Amino acid sequence: MNISPAEAIRRYDVSKPTLYSDMKDGKLSFTMDDRKRRKINIAELDRLYEKRAGGNDDTSDNNVKNGSENTELNVKKGDYNLSRLEAEVDFLKRELQNRQQETERWQEAFDKAQSTADKITALLEDRSHLSKQEEKQDEWKDSIKALENRIANQEAKAKEEQERAQKILRQNQALKKALEEDKKSKGFGDTFEKLMIFTGIKRLVKWIYGDKDCGCDRRKDLWNKWFPYNDKDATCQEDKK
Repeated sequence: MNISPAEAIRRYDVSKPTLYSDMKDGKLSFTMDDRKRRKINIAELDRLYEKRAGGNDDTSDNNVKNGSENTELNVKKGDYNLSRLEAEVDFLKRELQNRQQETERWQEAFDKAQSTADKITALLEDRSHLSKQEEKQDEWKDSIKALENRIANQEAKAKEEQERAQKILRQNQALKKALEEDKKSKGFGDTFEKLMIFTGIKRLVKWIYGDKDCGCDRRKDLWNKWFPYNDKDATCQEDKK
């Protein structure tokens, strides 16, 4: 039941300034009717003020009725608040469930990404290992190739040395043969001619003079006569004559 401020002052032990000050400060709640007039609920007045002795009061039936109405309103208001809270709780539960599902999806995606990253890392490590093996194989190939080149060079040098030795051997054999044949020479002229043949000088002289007479035979005969290997004394006597 709502009453006007004037009626409240008449019924309750409160002054007008105090009543309006409490309404202004929010201590005493009130409502506005259709005519923009303030109305105060009796329950609010009972909460704050004492009733005046001998004041005009409604019957106990009205009080009981008003109390019942207030109780019913409070119950309805409590039911409304409870329903609203239950709705909010259900909403929060759904949101929480959605967040959990979303978290699970993100976790699954993260696990897949982590698995892929692990595979890529393993693949890169394998490739790195293979690259190192290939590098080692290349190093072995280079070492083997270098060894083969060294062996080939040594074989070439050995072949050159062998050819040189064979050439020297042939020269020595030719010289030995020439010396053996030199024993059959008449004199130094024959020996000198064999030496020219052995060294290749005679071939060079023949190439220079061609078919012309180089005087080699005349010189040979003269030297054989001057320096004979047999009957030296006779030859020298003939030269003296």
